[in-house]
Amino acid sequence: MEAVLCFAELAGLFLSLIGYVCCLVALFIPRWLTFSSGLLVNENYLLGLWETCVVQDLGLTVCQEYQIPLRLPLQVRMGRVLVCLSVFIGALGFTASVPALTCVKCLDNTDRHVRKMLAVLGGVLFAAAGALTFFSVSYFAYDTLLKFWDHNIPKGVPRGEFGDAMYTGWVGGFFLLAGGSVFILSQFHST
Repeated sequence: MEAVLCFAELAGLFLSLIGYVCCLVALFIPRWLTFSSGLLVNENYLLGLWETCVVQDLGLTVCQEYQIPLRLPLQVRMGRVLVCLSVFIGALGFTASVPALTCVKCLDNTDRHVRKMLAVLGGVLFAAAGALTFFSVSYFAYDTLLKFWDHNIPKGVPRGEFGDAMYTGWVGGFFLLAGGSVFILSQFHST
């Protein structure tokens, strides 16, 4: 029975690690939205949480950080806060869950209740981190869709399309939620 519990905890930890790495990638790459101006065929614009980049077909990329954070759109500011909070909460999840692993002899067998509570806490923290990432990316996508289909914006104005970072964020949120759920469920099925 202990081998099954160890395997379930390691599976939850592995899923959470994949989700955590995906959230870190989504946080730092400037590909949340892609724009094509329509004026220059060989240029695309990339919008991230921290900078905007211009990419030319020749492979030249020029990025510039945002100068005035308070003038950023709401979805960018909210994305920054929520994804950073998600990364922090995910790190706390690793801090709580790794010592609680059955395979790790960090706590004695007499501390079974403490081990179980730490594992559940780690699972809850992973699930919360996943929910924050999922919410942040979904709000960003919702706002992008509203602007894409807004009839008040003239037809010549470029509209943003989902970038790689948004898909990476959704995958990361899903894996963090799955890993946290596996961690929590493994503790309730153990005796």
